[in-house]
Amino acid sequence: MSIKLNVYSVFSAGLLVFSAMSLTAGLLSAGLSNSLVIEWEVWSLSSCLLSMSLVFDWMSLIFLGSVCLISGCVMKYSEYYMEGEINFFRFVFILFMFVSSMWLLIISPNLISLLLGWDGLGLTSYALVIFYQNESSCNAGMLTVLSNRIGDVAILLSIALMFSLGSWDFYKGLSLEDSWLAGLIILASATKSAQMPFSAWLPAAMAAPTPVSALVHSSTLVTAGVYLLIRFSEVIEASGLGKYLLVISVLTMVMAGLGAMFESDMKKVVALSTLSQLGLMVMILSTGMKELAFFHLITHAMFKSTLFMCVGFMLHSVGGSQDSRVMSGFSISSPAMGVVFGAMNLALCGFPFLAGFYSKDAALEYMLMSSQNLVGLCLIIGGTGLTVAYSFRVMYLGCRQVSSMESVSMASDMDLVMMKSLSVLFLAALVSGFFLYWTAIPVVSPSYLSDWQKMAVVLVSVLGGVLSYSFLQKSSMPKLMGVKLAEMMASGMWFMPFLSTKCPSAGAVGSGFYGMKFMDLGWFEYYGGQGGRQGFMAASSVLQKGQSSVMVSSFMLTTLMTIGFVYLFL
Repeated sequence: MSIKLNVYSVFSAGLLVFSAMSLTAGLLSAGLSNSLVIEWEVWSLSSCLLSMSLVFDWMSLIFLGSVCLISGCVMKYSEYYMEGEINFFRFVFILFMFVSSMWLLIISPNLISLLLGWDGLGLTSYALVIFYQNESSCNAGMLTVLSNRIGDVAILLSIALMFSLGSWDFYKGLSLEDSWLAGLIILASATKSAQMPFSAWLPAAMAAPTPVSALVHSSTLVTAGVYLLIRFSEVIEASGLGKYLLVISVLTMVMAGLGAMFESDMKKVVALSTLSQLGLMVMILSTGMKELAFFHLITHAMFKSTLFMCVGFMLHSVGGSQDSRVMSGFSISSPAMGVVFGAMNLALCGFPFLAGFYSKDAALEYMLMSSQNLVGLCLIIGGTGLTVAYSFRVMYLGCRQVSSMESVSMASDMDLVMMKSLSVLFLAALVSGFFLYWTAIPVVSPSYLSDWQKMAVVLVSVLGGVLSYSFLQKSSMPKLMGVKLAEMMASGMWFMPFLSTKCPSAGAVGSGFYGMKFMDLGWFEYYGGQGGRQGFMAASSVLQKGQSSVMVSSFMLTTLMTIGFVYLFL
């Protein structure tokens, strides 16, 4: 056990030190407006140059520091959550390989070197999702890795398209206004960031251990697609595909918010909230505001990873069950966790002066000032209101006074290890929005809204959340068939899991069944294996009868048959 604790502590301390260095360098880079690009020439042919490039600007350094900060806290949290795990060395090794792949993705301004980190994220995330090696985790891992392989193919095709440029560097901006390249980048980002129609793998990946969810599904794997869109934002804006990206992101945000209102699995509720916030980031990006999208990416990572840690503590307290209907009373049994859990949900709602307020308020102002139609504005407001609605629902389920747990419960307050792992991220979720908004990230937010319009942004979110929560929690829903179908659609993520798993596999399994029935067990079997066996058996029986006959000697019969075969084939 001491070796295990030392492994977690050493990796956690190293990651936190590296995080402090990266964040300091990122703040200096943002203040001095300097960046460092390192490039090694690997291969050149005629006008084509293949190089290994690394970029250290304010964006990559701040993102690198945030990933290391969350990774260090998650590694310390694993000391509490993975207690008693036999294969803890394997868990730490895969987690560190995952973080290393994310590092390579962040600092790569070259599409080929970025592919190394991109594929590394896919493979290590698959190994982390199937860590428990049961049926649900294996199914979720297969769905995850197959969805991400579509994005890998899109990256490979993008590399082929950029061959004509003579270089694969995209840091300095591309002069190519190619809609095909922009479409492939959007496809790759949609698979990695779980945008529609590739949204089913993110809630399914909650079969992984909770420390993996706190790291992978808050700040690393799911945000890799958003980070790629940020780097290619000029190409996407020039291609004119931003309007399609806006439609996809808004639909993802609304779909995830509706699914979170009906979901009973607590981890999947938090995963769907992550999916909703990813839709918000991509929505901001579709209007060309890449700095604001990056700002929301950093602030969201801080409070969402803390939220996952709190959910993991709740799972441990109820004996490992993920059903939210048996989680309650934590405001009494664990007041410290109740404070952290409530504060993180308020940050997710965009409560004033917490981390999520600065980015979400500016995002809503930009969308309200943009030239959107009425349907788009209603969907944006509805998706934002659903954020408040499912946050209220999560707080109600976890912190209500009436306890629905068993009479003998393990619920208690957080221990010292848990407090250490949560304290840094808790403080970051409180102050990172204010600090980064005013000092580091160059977010230009000119506001043309009046005072009552500014208040309307907040009122729409709060009232929309309260009304949505009140309506969806009604016990007496109408018994009409259309309403029931709409409820099934909302609770089932618009049938995305079915369309991603059973629907494509049904055709392959059906064609294989009919092929086996009509070919392997039909014509091939009749004229092949069984038919040949019956023919040889009949010929053998004729030979046996001829050899046992008293009328014709056996040697005469075999001689005549041999001569007949010779004449037949000659």
